[in-house]
Amino acid sequence: MQSLFRTCFILATLITILSACGGSNPDDPETQVKAVLASVEEAAERRSLSGVMDHISDDYLDHTGQDKKSIARLVQLQILRNQKINAFSLIRSIEITENLASVELSVSMSAREDDLSNESNRLRADGYRFSILLALEGNDWKIRSVSWKQGW
Repeated sequence: MQSLFRTCFILATLITILSACGGSNPDDPETQVKAVLASVEEAAERRSLSGVMDHISDDYLDHTGQDKKSIARLVQLQILRNQKINAFSLIRSIEITENLASVELSVSMSAREDDLSNESNRLRADGYRFSILLALEGNDWKIRSVSWKQGW
């Protein structure tokens, strides 16, 4: 059960991108999705429940039946359990069609100060692979669903 809590927390909070958005057009949907993912990651590392939940859709529902309220409780629990949240993520792909975005990414997570950009430190961290669905709600991209499995 603790693994499920940790996984749900990771999926809601450690969605991130390390590559800079650089000269991308800020109105470009891919740039906007990357900005949402970066914002969620920053909020997680700050241990900000509201910062994370601002990016979760009211219509969130994942493959385990968790809704937005369930995710909020899990995020809060993990914030209380972990004084440090450290992540390294790699976006594998982003596909955008109309008002939906599908993101595949890998995340290494540690509750220590390890530099996860170092591959040997990432190997000691917990690794997860995520499939994330975001939807454009008004002018904002919101996370609607996430599925995951262990492994980089």
